[in-house]
Amino acid sequence: MRIHKNATPRPLSGLLLGGLLSLLNLAGAFVTLMALGGLGNWAGWQFVGVFALAELATGTGFIIGPNIWRLPVAQARSRVPVRLAASTLLIPHWAAGAKALMGGVLLVAAAARVGVGPASGGVLLVAFGMLALVVGLSLLAARAGVAHPDRDVFEVVIRRHGHPARELPAISISAIVVQLLLNVGVFPLVKLTEPSILFAPEIAPSAPFLGWSVGAGSATLAAGLIAWTGRLALRAPGEQQREAEQHA
Repeated sequence: MRIHKNATPRPLSGLLLGGLLSLLNLAGAFVTLMALGGLGNWAGWQFVGVFALAELATGTGFIIGPNIWRLPVAQARSRVPVRLAASTLLIPHWAAGAKALMGGVLLVAAAARVGVGPASGGVLLVAFGMLALVVGLSLLAARAGVAHPDRDVFEVVIRRHGHPARELPAISISAIVVQLLLNVGVFPLVKLTEPSILFAPEIAPSAPFLGWSVGAGSATLAAGLIAWTGRLALRAPGEQQREAEQHA
């Protein structure tokens, strides 16, 4: 196999592409908020900071998120009940790591612009709370989809005259809904709150926002795990394991 000296290594290409997509998402979010009436009392770098915090949390959650979102599809194709198993849940999807990495970079850049103080470390607890919320909501949505795969999972087959039928990847409605909610979460946060929840004026989460983030995230994660009671396992059934590894 011939290797071109100037070719960009695949992992680096993935990071560059993921970083570019995050910047495009930031630009798109900014334009959308301006169309909805502007940033209100939020300064430009404050908005970058809260967007970066959301990117960091969701990007980290999305490293394992696809394994959760696909569970309704796995149930629709399985003859036995699927499990929330560590052997499939912890298969990493590193493409999402670029989203998390860019979120961290943007958060550091915003902190450098607005300043830091003794309470700035609380932003890591807020990120943890958001991450727990991402995983918890994904678990709850997936459990609902697994309970009713006949209503949640859709498969589309394209048939053209003279050509073999083409089956598109199955999709889970619950997975699509939860991803949409997670990706637009920054909009109500900016439109319905004041910058003081995260800035004072340096980056420093307020006590109520810190408590709400950790409390709501932990409660949602706990609820998600409880919803899977009776289906928790270390190792998934063979059919489910093979399906998960095939789509890793």
